[in-house]
Amino acid sequence: MANPPISREELEKLTEEVCNSVYSGVQKYEHDKTLQWNTSVINTVISRLISHTSRDDKPSPYKFVVTSTIVQNIMPVKTQPAGTSTGIDAEDGAGPDGSNMAGAKATGGKRGMHSASGAYWNKEKDGSWSYKFDGEEVREFDVVITVIWVARSP
Repeated sequence: MANPPISREELEKLTEEVCNSVYSGVQKYEHDKTLQWNTSVINTVISRLISHTSRDDKPSPYKFVVTSTIVQNIMPVKTQPAGTSTGIDAEDGAGPDGSNMAGAKATGGKRGMHSASGAYWNKEKDGSWSYKFDGEEVREFDVVITVIWVARSP
């Protein structure tokens, strides 16, 4: 596998900074904003990669592809007492009979995701790297960023 155009540590720091900036103050998944969020992350990461790899007014020796995938987490909608199929409202904690269901297990959680890619390229110069921006504790979604670099021909 080829080394990335900048160190893996710098790549992670750059990507995390961009995600922290774009998603600052965002606490929930809003489908109507996903295009804006993805576009901002992609364009900013590409711009920073170009500026980090350009030297002496010469263009970057790499072409870049950046993808951004937002994965919405399933938020608890119902809480289900053990051994029953009747849920309770997570908002007020009341069971079907109005009883307090404190300590019952919430249904919901993360969605599964699998992603794969393949490429025909120069394994000495070209490569890819992925990063998960984990929003588990702060927001209702995670973001997976992939950076692909392809060396330009001399």
